[in-house]
Amino acid sequence: MNWFKRASAVLLVSLCSACANSPPVIDTNVTINFPEVAPIVSVEQADAALEAVALSRAQIDWRFRQKEQICYTKFFMNHCMLEAKEQRRIDLATVKKSEVAANYFKRKNNVEEMDRALVEKNLAHPLPGTTPNDDAENKSDKPATTDLVKKPVN
Repeated sequence: MNWFKRASAVLLVSLCSACANSPPVIDTNVTINFPEVAPIVSVEQADAALEAVALSRAQIDWRFRQKEQICYTKFFMNHCMLEAKEQRRIDLATVKKSEVAANYFKRKNNVEEMDRALVEKNLAHPLPGTTPNDDAENKSDKPATTDLVKKPVN
């Protein structure tokens, strides 16, 4: 029984050492196909695009780490790392276009909502002594003259 334990331990150690010497099995055939930037017309689309960007960034980083592990086993490691970094940069630039478009739409939408709220607030609480309709009517009826500069009458 004692020889059986020793034999199994030797077998286990030999299997572990064989696994340690073999190159890592890494799948780098992941392709990141991010669609071209489509015009975003709603906040929901912008949020969905930002979620897709986050997922794509995670995939790009995962693929870069996988390629990085492969590069460490190669003789010309620096050249391999430069290629991996360049591919990562290209993929991130593709994803960045969609991220910028989505963020632009969300900022633009927020500004429009704040402007609408400000207009509604001003209509609900006009300045004392004026009403919003009186100002519009007075400006359209009167010719454009200034009270500060008076022209001499000849």
